[in-house]
Amino acid sequence: MEEIDAKTEKEIKELYEGNDTSYLIFSIKEHRYAFKSSLIQEIVYGSKIHVIPFAPDYIEGVLNCRGNPFTVINVLKMDKEENSEINEKVFLLFKRDDDNFCIHISNIEVFFEPEAEDILADKVKYKFKFIPIFDPDRIEEQLCADLGKDE
Repeated sequence: MEEIDAKTEKEIKELYEGNDTSYLIFSIKEHRYAFKSSLIQEIVYGSKIHVIPFAPDYIEGVLNCRGNPFTVINVLKMDKEENSEINEKVFLLFKRDDDNFCIHISNIEVFFEPEAEDILADKVKYKFKFIPIFDPDRIEEQLCADLGKDE
């Protein structure tokens, strides 16, 4: 019985604290991305976004998550893509020490653990296709550049 409890405890710990070899596959409209599960703080559904006036158009506003504000970024608008409106209200909050921001996404597809040989520096293999690994530092760099801040 103790073995089962220890195994269950380990699985719960990995689920909530993140497993360094586990990835999340998510989509933003027709684009698919991968992201290390251990770098995700939370996935929020259906939350209200509070608009920020005079912000770049890719900043949709601020989301309140248990009293903590997260800047909501629309990556499609940041990349100046046509048809960049996202109808679904799903937000991926990143676990970061220096700032609080999240991205507006369409769908969570799956959490999975790829084989070591299927993980490259900028992509991961899932269902025989390579999915790009999402880089949140790119967002921070763009925000700093557009808002005139030093990193």
